[in-house]
Amino acid sequence: MKDVTFAEVRDACQAMADKIKSENPNKITIAAVSRGGLIPATMTAHLLGIKDIRFIRLSSYANDKQQSEIIDTTLDEVPNEPTTFIIDDICDSGETLLYLRHKYPATKIYTVINKNPTLQPDFAPITEPAGLWINFPWEVVE
Repeated sequence: MKDVTFAEVRDACQAMADKIKSENPNKITIAAVSRGGLIPATMTAHLLGIKDIRFIRLSSYANDKQQSEIIDTTLDEVPNEPTTFIIDDICDSGETLLYLRHKYPATKIYTVINKNPTLQPDFAPITEPAGLWINFPWEVVE
């Protein structure tokens, strides 16, 4: 198990913001994958000076156990464009990444951490081994 600190998340968000600026400094849309991507997307948007964040509401875990399917209850319009950057906390099994790539193929997908050796987001500042349980600082551990 690894406890990720806010400092590590902040540094990862800075790296994501820098990469976004270098790839497309103009019209940028940030979309957060709820719930895990909400804080990293908000931090990244602040670093970029972006106020409008879109929300992608997906669920693939129930009581810390992975479900067999992804449930999508997204209400926001998320542009399927190369200037849209979808931000999530982690790429673990890769199911969310595969779903997002199918639904939004033109977008860029960034995660704070990548644990999947075969499925890669477009950018992930931190890589950890598969199987390592990650605790983010905003998660309440019981």
